[in-house]
Amino acid sequence: MRGSVWRLSRARLILLLALSLLIIMPMAHGDNQLRDLCLDMTTAYDRNFKWYNTAGPLPSFNGDHYVFTGSSASNIYQDALSLKAIKAGKTFALSARISVYIENPSQSDRDEFAIFVSDDTRVFTGDEFGFVIRQKSSTINGYIQSPRIPEFFKEFRLENIPVGVEKTYTLKAVYSEVNNRGVIRFFINDINVFTQDFPIISGEEFYLVISSKKLSPESVDTSGNYMKVFSACMVNLPPQRTDNIVQETFSQNGSQYMERMMLMVLALNSAALTILAIALLALTRGLRKSSTQLKD
Repeated sequence: MRGSVWRLSRARLILLLALSLLIIMPMAHGDNQLRDLCLDMTTAYDRNFKWYNTAGPLPSFNGDHYVFTGSSASNIYQDALSLKAIKAGKTFALSARISVYIENPSQSDRDEFAIFVSDDTRVFTGDEFGFVIRQKSSTINGYIQSPRIPEFFKEFRLENIPVGVEKTYTLKAVYSEVNNRGVIRFFINDINVFTQDFPIISGEEFYLVISSKKLSPESVDTSGNYMKVFSACMVNLPPQRTDNIVQETFSQNGSQYMERMMLMVLALNSAALTILAIALLALTRGLRKSSTQLKD
């Protein structure tokens, strides 16, 4: 009888430890706020995102990437919108790895692919920044949007995309806040290609958005154009020194920090779930043995 009680007590202790680990996991980043959010490529249609399609298919999932496409129809949308937001710190980044193929340039600049962060996902009239691929000009453009800037919306060409050639790009847009000044630096393949002032956004909550839009008439066929998305993240980075605010090359520390944090969270999740499974198994066995002994 004593042995049975000891086994039950041990199982309960393990269960409590596992539950405690699950509770404190969100504090691994130093607080209870999410510090990073990435599109999960290990499973199809990440449940942390809302997947939209209008008059057409969802973006296809091909094992390690998603494919957002053009269309031969009109008013076609494909969207992935994060359900969770991240509170931006003083150094906040959008990062993505994509490949783009433009078979036929569109006749309309309203046909586009885009990856961006936004604090307003209802009418999209708030603070935003990110990348838009214009299928008419076959270019990667950076853009900012805010009701606090005179133009409200500013867009600038960053890179030409060769027509008929699939090409891979690493895109990063890094917001930094130093001495009450906000700037966003746009990087393509880790080269700082453009820097733009931006209002202070630390403390605001942002969502991650990946989108394809085809608004030109049915006579315009962009179905051969596509954007493959291999990764897409938004993350808070360690604060940068003032003299790095105009640095021309992107430090790899940000990417390494993001990878370390994601690996740490995954490891903690795996450990907690493993301990919880062991605890539940031990508790179940203990209860069965106790029940058998009581019957005897």
